[in-house]
Amino acid sequence: MKTIIGTKADVAKELTAQVAAVLASKPEANIAISAVDLPAEVLDALAASDIAFDRATLFQACEYCGAAGKGAHAVGAAFSPLTAAKPFAAVHAPDPDADAEHAADYDAAIQAAGGLDLVILGLGERGHVAFNEPGAGFGEKTHIAKLAEVTREGIAADFGTLEQTPEHGITIGIHTILGAKKILLVGFGARCAKAANATLTGRPETFIPASFLQLHTDVEKVKDKLQKIQKNF
Repeated sequence: MKTIIGTKADVAKELTAQVAAVLASKPEANIAISAVDLPAEVLDALAASDIAFDRATLFQACEYCGAAGKGAHAVGAAFSPLTAAKPFAAVHAPDPDADAEHAADYDAAIQAAGGLDLVILGLGERGHVAFNEPGAGFGEKTHIAKLAEVTREGIAADFGTLEQTPEHGITIGIHTILGAKKILLVGFGARCAKAANATLTGRPETFIPASFLQLHTDVEKVKDKLQKIQKNF
């Protein structure tokens, strides 16, 4: 797992260069992006870049279940600045109304498109990626995930109250992520430094879902200098 350290601007620039390289090699690439825990600077940098996405396909990595997945605070809304500035050949998202039995249909759609060429993930402070919370199964494909209380508390302000905050999300699983040809994992700030350390140096375990990315042959871990300074990486 290669690690790249820099300021937020440096990280966004490096990640943009990595995406550009993938599309230079394969303009019709299938790209999965999780907007959960992904710094806004990353999507802003991609939107402001000169990268052409018009032949690429975007697969949204996760979404809230039910009405929350279709409202103003849906995860998919975060992609609007990117997709408005950079039209894709096609954009797909998990069905917020899918039940547990049909959630994996999203994986079938990914495979029908030729599989994922690139996955871009934000690293959560508890080592989670997309909605793969601590305890997530290694073999999971797209599935319905119960959101941890700390996750719900973190987004409650968007929905008014904790009671109104969605309890479940639909997300691509670790198995789906590891099936991609390349993975970019982004972590900013001291809040996720502990998770970054466990991801890089610990053994793969379900309570640090991102740690399973060590099993992939092509992962780039990008993080900012604040982590390095505070945690002496």
